Amino acid sequence: MDLDKYKKAWDNQPEETNKVSKVDIYKMAHSKSSSIVKWIFIIGILELAFWAGINIFFVGESYTEVYKQLHLNSIVKISVYIHYFVIAIFLYFFYQNYKSISVSDSTKTLIHKILKTRKTVKYYVYFNLAYMVLANVFVMCLIFSDLDLLIEYYHNQGISTPDNKDQLLTSLIIAMVVLLSFMVLILWLFYKVIYGILLRKLNSNYKELAKLEELN
Repeated sequence: MDLDKYKKAWDNQPEETNKVSKVDIYKMAHSKSSSIVKWIFIIGILELAFWAGINIFFVGESYTEVYKQLHLNSIVKISVYIHYFVIAIFLYFFYQNYKSISVSDSTKTLIHKILKTRKTVKYYVYFNLAYMVLANVFVMCLIFSDLDLLIEYYHNQGISTPDNKDQLLTSLIIAMVVLLSFMVLILWLFYKVIYGILLRKLNSNYKELAKLEELN
């Protein structure tokens, strides 16, 4: 039974029973909120492990060779480490949010913690999307700043390039914008589905607790 149905049943009960049912409603909201925050933490860990695994086992070695030849290996590594470090900080916040939810919390306190968790998740999503765009644009700008080195790399790989550098640069920029837009869209849809579901449930709990608080 969800909180709305539970609350309707509670409203139709005698006044002396309401006091007991009100506690039950709070316990249900508390349990669901704690479970949601726990899942946010778990999914964050799985996401970090997934991207780290993709980077190490699938694209890491091939891309490292490319960046070495373009003299960008150190910069790219630093960028990746910074990304992982900030994600680890967010995971710490997710864990702290989960651990901070206590059975002794008042309704106001639990509402505050729900709002805090919701805000942390939104910042996490915004950071990942912004970092993907900024980091890739930064690396591409460095690559485009030395087209001669890039052309040499292409020729070494047996890839033909336009004789006109402006034409090459335009083609690369268009390709970068299309690819980056696709990557951001995929990541945004992932966050929209996974974290969106959890945030909607958390927000539903927040509304129920807010109604409960108004009745005090």
